[in-house]
Amino acid sequence: MDIKYAYYRSSVGYKIEGKTDNDILTAGGGTRAISSFWHDGNLNPLDYVPKTRTLTINGTSYDLSANRSFTTPDTITRLKGGASGSLVSGDVTLSAGANMAINQSGNTITLVATDTTYSAGNGLTLAGTTFSLPVTTSGTGNVVTGIVQTANGITVNLGSMPTSSDLANYIPLLQKGAANGVATLDGSGLVPASQLPSYVDDVLEGYYKAADEKFYKEASYTTLIAGETGKIYVSLDTNKTYRWTGSAFVYITSGAVDSVNGITGVVVLNKSHIGLSNVDNTADSVKNVLSATKWSTVRTITLSGVTATAQNIDGSGNVTVPIIAVPATLLTGTASINTTGSAAKLTTPRTISATGDAAWTTTFDGSANVTGALTLAATGVTAGTYNQVTVDAKGRVTGGSNTSRSYTTSISGTASIAHNLGSRNVDVTMYDTVTLYRIDGRVKLTDQNKIDIEFDSALPNAVSITVTRKDL
Repeated sequence: MDIKYAYYRSSVGYKIEGKTDNDILTAGGGTRAISSFWHDGNLNPLDYVPKTRTLTINGTSYDLSANRSFTTPDTITRLKGGASGSLVSGDVTLSAGANMAINQSGNTITLVATDTTYSAGNGLTLAGTTFSLPVTTSGTGNVVTGIVQTANGITVNLGSMPTSSDLANYIPLLQKGAANGVATLDGSGLVPASQLPSYVDDVLEGYYKAADEKFYKEASYTTLIAGETGKIYVSLDTNKTYRWTGSAFVYITSGAVDSVNGITGVVVLNKSHIGLSNVDNTADSVKNVLSATKWSTVRTITLSGVTATAQNIDGSGNVTVPIIAVPATLLTGTASINTTGSAAKLTTPRTISATGDAAWTTTFDGSANVTGALTLAATGVTAGTYNQVTVDAKGRVTGGSNTSRSYTTSISGTASIAHNLGSRNVDVTMYDTVTLYRIDGRVKLTDQNKIDIEFDSALPNAVSITVTRKDL
């Protein structure tokens, strides 16, 4: 009889539970394929799981001899990390980063982004979340002359370095108010006394007070001016000058003229002092003047009834009035007339003309210059442009004609070309109309108005032929 076994299915076929392949034997001692073993019909190897197999979940082993059920806990107990690949055990903790908030309601966790307000400071501009400081330039040049910050950014003022010619127009600071330099001006536009020689301030102005014989700066005699030897003091109220002796102010002069016409002291002039003893106080308008060298008012002399040039006279000399013309009604008697002299114009106008190759005429009476147009005689040739002309002995064109210079056509092979140039003295040029390469062929000058063109082979493209006359 056959021995009954429990079977299970492996990757290589059915196997007997608890036995190896070598244990699968028949009663006769032979071997048979596992699939040929008999069973009672109630055994399906696919319905069996080996009881020696176990399943391990989270470190806990479960055998497969019975049905098993598993419940996943709500808490995540193991989490695989990110790029670093590390494993982190325990519950997951959510940590919000910048501009992010985490809200939880029951089992719902919400990540909420928060807005951030950016404010641009003085001179800054904001684009998105990026701050910038706009910089603009003002003026031209390669030197920064100043930087100004405004609400709109920074403005850089540009200028140019002064050239040698520019610097020549300026005075170095070391030369201002210095020896061998230039003097400066104070707030009143005056040169300070420290930059003037001592003698410039030798004259001082103020007010002399006779009661105490001292000088003061003000008319109210408030600020005293100390006396110095070698200086002159002028009293502004009397124009009197004084000098300091070392102990007192001494009056020098009152400002009177020292000498007038040899007279010194305070001088009162009269007419005898200056040689005018014979002069009275009578006005010229009431005097009787016996004689004068000329008139005080210039007069004009003119002649009436005749044509003459007026003359001015002031009595200082004789004048002559030129007479230009006298009317015939004023002439009486007889007189000889010189007819060989000049005249203003001809009594009868004359006509001057020219004929021949050109015509010209004008009328002339001698009173003025005249002009007239000169017209050339026509030779019979129509106005235009000619290749050939005929000229007479005087250089005038008496005939003209136009002769054809060239003839152009297109051919596709050997052909005869009638050009009508009237000459065998011609040039023939040919080129391919597609490739534009020059083409050569046999040219026969058949007669004065025709040529024959021959080619050794068929032409791939049309050829342009130009025949040009050479004896023009």
